[in-house]
Amino acid sequence: MKKIQKETYRTFSWFTLSAVASFAIDIGLFWVFSRWLEEDSPVMYITFATVIARTMSAVFNYTVNRRLVFKSGSKNSFLKYAALVLFNMAASAALVTGLHFLFRFINETLLKVFVDFGLFIAGFLIQRAWVFAGKQGDRQFH
Repeated sequence: MKKIQKETYRTFSWFTLSAVASFAIDIGLFWVFSRWLEEDSPVMYITFATVIARTMSAVFNYTVNRRLVFKSGSKNSFLKYAALVLFNMAASAALVTGLHFLFRFINETLLKVFVDFGLFIAGFLIQRAWVFAGKQGDRQFH
């Protein structure tokens, strides 16, 4: 039991570090692309910036999570991870766009920070249980 808890804490700690680095890449690129695209595409710039930034940060995140965090992953893990990224990308873009429409006075990058933090916890559980479920201990929720 203690070994499972220790492994879960270790995995979550590495996952958090990987997520922070990926988040920095994602939010930085989102800010750059949203500034760059806002004038040319005032209706869709948040979605375009989200797709570009999330795709680039996802490549980094998948590589780190597969090799360092979960230390496992089948050939199917990439497809599972891609499905999770697409879901998160769509959820993030829709929620940030909707919230920005409702709360124009709040910067869209700040809204993205809050939205993506909510998606972070679910992402850990899904990656551990489904995407990179290679070791028996990683499948248990203790």
